[in-house]
Amino acid sequence: MSSNPLRPSGRSRYRLLAAAAVAAAGGTAWLVRSKRPQPPEPAPAPPRIGQSRQGAAPATNGAAAPTES
Repeated sequence: MSSNPLRPSGRSRYRLLAAAAVAAAGGTAWLVRSKRPQPPEPAPAPPRIGQSRQGAAPATNGAAAPTES
C-alpha cells in the first residue's frame, strides 16, 4: 500500500501555499483596479434666462412688453 495520497509532501504543500498567495495577491490587485471612483454630485440646475430670484415670469421672446396707460 502506498502512503496516504490526501496528505501532500512538504514540497507540494509549499507550492500550494505559494500558488494561493499569488492568487490572493492577484485577486486583491484586480479588485483594487476594478473599483471605480464615485461620480461627483450633479451640479444644481442653472437659472433660466428671464427669471428673477423672486420668481417673476420670463419676458416673452425678447419683445418689449406693452405699456399700460
